[in-house]
Amino acid sequence: MTRTWRIAVLGLGHWYSAYGLARSLHEYPAAELVAASWHDTAQLEEFTGTFGVRGYRTAAELLAQEDVDIVHIASPVSELYQLTLLAAQAGKHIVLGKPMAMSCAQADAMVEAVERSGVVCLPFQGLMRLRSASLKERIVRGEIGDIVLLHQTSRWSIAEDWYHSGRPGWFADPRHVPGGAFIDEGIYWIDLFRWLAESEVVQVDARMGNLVHKDIQVEDWGMATFTFASGVIATLEAAWTVTAPRPTGPSPKQNAVVRLEVVGARGEIVDQWFRDPGRAVLAAGARDWAFERHAQEPFAPPTPVPLHQLIQAIEEGRQPAATIRDARDAFVVAMAAYESARDGQPVRLSW
Repeated sequence: MTRTWRIAVLGLGHWYSAYGLARSLHEYPAAELVAASWHDTAQLEEFTGTFGVRGYRTAAELLAQEDVDIVHIASPVSELYQLTLLAAQAGKHIVLGKPMAMSCAQADAMVEAVERSGVVCLPFQGLMRLRSASLKERIVRGEIGDIVLLHQTSRWSIAEDWYHSGRPGWFADPRHVPGGAFIDEGIYWIDLFRWLAESEVVQVDARMGNLVHKDIQVEDWGMATFTFASGVIATLEAAWTVTAPRPTGPSPKQNAVVRLEVVGARGEIVDQWFRDPGRAVLAAGARDWAFERHAQEPFAPPTPVPLHQLIQAIEEGRQPAATIRDARDAFVVAMAAYESARDGQPVRLSW
């Protein structure tokens, strides 16, 4: 370790990631949290009081007064564009919230600003690349042959705008998000699909609707089929349809259904969260499935995974596992799914 990196959180709208970062930094020697900005005074005071850091009403004020190296942008989606431009102009490295923008035009401008500034930006949606590194290695080794199909199911409870608020708030407000459950949950997996397939999506066919939460202005369920230039087919279901034990809350994480199926020409791998064992492998030439547990290091402190990857990239002078341009390309695919669902027909993409 060459230094201690100074971190600030810009926005607490996506409080899940803001609190996750702050909790993990107490036992992470490479970085320290020094400040946060947010326009809700009560929530800001709760956060800053819990973690003993300074608070500011605006990100501009924070960046003008604090000596920070990296910003974790956890605002509502509608604020990500301006905060990213502000951080890039100030020369701060960025962990970028998801989905990255309200429109493809905003996404393009954000990519240009970040690349022009020379800062390193890791999109939070790239988290699945980090979590699936061992899976990718097995695929590259040819354990199941060439990928032919990808299936992802991601059904959670509806998002909450604050801990135990019981309301989705900005997560379900079209003024603050480009879509509902499909892009909120699905953007991770669209990015992972592109990474695993090592190809670009050329066609999207999607359907969306409100199956459970019929009183919100964005969809609580979506399903899409993606066709890649390489011929790989991928399907994605992303939803807020889990309501046990109550319709708002959210429900405990273990009630979610999060399952990835990677189908190869000579075998398959199935990964499922919140289940033990969590991985099933039908390797090339095997007579039956093998079930594997994911070993955890005992007594190990939590690690701020996206931040840790960003710091490694900065110190090693390289790009992180996922870049802001990767975030932009996944966002374009997601927005094509909304177009397909709206128009009732497949959408072709050219790159």
